[in-house]
Amino acid sequence: MSATNPAAERVGWVDTGRGIAILLVALFHSANWLLGAGFDIPYWREINDSLSSMRMPLFFVLSGLFAPKWLLKPWRDLWTVKVRLYLWVFLLWEVVGSIVFLLGQTMKGEGFGLREAVLGLVVSPVLPRFELWFIWALSIFFVVAKLSRKVNPRLQLVIAGAVSIVALSGLETANVGWSGSLKYYFFFLAGIYLRNWIMRIGTVDNRLLVGTAMFVWVAVTATVALLGLRDVFGLYFLNCLVGVVGGIAFSRTLRGVRWFGTIGRITLPIYLAHTPIVILISFVLSLPLSFPAVAVIAPILPPILAVTAVLLALSLNRFASRSALRYAYEPPPIVTEFDQRLYRSIRPSRSTEEST
Repeated sequence: MSATNPAAERVGWVDTGRGIAILLVALFHSANWLLGAGFDIPYWREINDSLSSMRMPLFFVLSGLFAPKWLLKPWRDLWTVKVRLYLWVFLLWEVVGSIVFLLGQTMKGEGFGLREAVLGLVVSPVLPRFELWFIWALSIFFVVAKLSRKVNPRLQLVIAGAVSIVALSGLETANVGWSGSLKYYFFFLAGIYLRNWIMRIGTVDNRLLVGTAMFVWVAVTATVALLGLRDVFGLYFLNCLVGVVGGIAFSRTLRGVRWFGTIGRITLPIYLAHTPIVILISFVLSLPLSFPAVAVIAPILPPILAVTAVLLALSLNRFASRSALRYAYEPPPIVTEFDQRLYRSIRPSRSTEEST
């Protein structure tokens, strides 16, 4: 997930793929919260279930593509540039998400008290909530991948793949972040250790091959969905693998659409802000004054809301960049300075131990 990346790392179809993935994520949350607001659109749940074989697997593979260099850099660099950023925005937006989620639960008529919200916030570093589990998982993935960098990559992929097969065959843990980590760590590793193959697939210009990849994903996904085969052991994992290839093919096809690439270069601010925006808009649409009029266009409302949320998230990020609100997207100086002082205080003692 990128906020800003060096220009040297920009690859057109990768940015487009990130753009496609973040739009699919926004569509998923938009449909879910509109259903919670009372709109009669159950078929969107089925559509999003089918799109899930591309949505998160593609996102994690693309997140892993440019991770190899961080496995070689010092721990200090990984912490400063990646992990610290993810942890900061995770903790901060957990607070925002907790507040807005209360409003969402009220809209759905479900009980969720202040005490539960505070308790959930306190334990969120261990039990991540909302869509922020993705950022929580990414920070862990970078650390685990670096710790295991000397282990045979094939062995890592086999073990992570086996775990993913089991998790994607219907295994669910007590927490969305735990479940997501088990399901998708393999795809992050694939982005790292199968990078050359993936980048080679991304350079294929044969329209027949690209079209075939997209068709195969649609065919496999439709078969799994229509025949209810998702829980057949190992089948949905294969569907996700096909989804990654199909996602790369779609990214190649749509790379000329600049908007996908534009939002793909700045996915972090979108990921952080889009769900609170979706909940707030859904709440307004659920009010008696607006619900009857909006219900007329309910079938096409999820994509409209998704695009609106993405645009508003980008606008919020631009507005915040001009003030202290930018620290909603990056650690403030007080955090970075404390981190530096702590590092300097620890480093001499380590040097002394090594010399001794």
